[in-house]
Amino acid sequence: MNTDVVLVSLLGLFGLWIVVYYLWPDFRNDSYREDIFSVRDEMFMYAAKNCVPFDHPAYTILRTRMNGLLRHGHELTLTRLLILFAVYKDLERIPNESFNEWERAVEQLPDQAQEQMRDFNKRTNIFVLQHLVFRSFFLYLVVRPLMYVIRVRDVMDKPHVTNTVERLESATLEGEESADLVTV
Repeated sequence: MNTDVVLVSLLGLFGLWIVVYYLWPDFRNDSYREDIFSVRDEMFMYAAKNCVPFDHPAYTILRTRMNGLLRHGHELTLTRLLILFAVYKDLERIPNESFNEWERAVEQLPDQAQEQMRDFNKRTNIFVLQHLVFRSFFLYLVVRPLMYVIRVRDVMDKPHVTNTVERLESATLEGEESADLVTV
């Protein structure tokens, strides 16, 4: 009887290991990609209604950023964020020209389009932040219950949080572009 309990326990632990280290990361990546796709598709439909021209820099920059997040999202990790904090004590030193260029382009749009484009950007940042935190199964178990108390949109309304997430995105995407150039 004891050997049956031990065998079932070992099989259960093995199954849990498979779920936590193999299935969970794939699930989180798929969920993250689906979230980004949904915002990108909604932005496309918004532009298709002639609310924003498809060739406007605000649209093209954000769409390009979303495409990069889709392509390299699996490389956005909390570990990279912590290393970014450790390496760059002053986060203002991290280049973020694409975001500044995007902000200038958004300011050229009518007020309603500005608000909508900023909402698309904010939702994208929320999904990136959720991906960073929920990628780890154990962190998910710790943080998820707090989501009922703390709203992610309230956190993202703080400029330093949004700026940090966007800088991490930029650093990851720029690192990949330079690695792509080296391998070509």
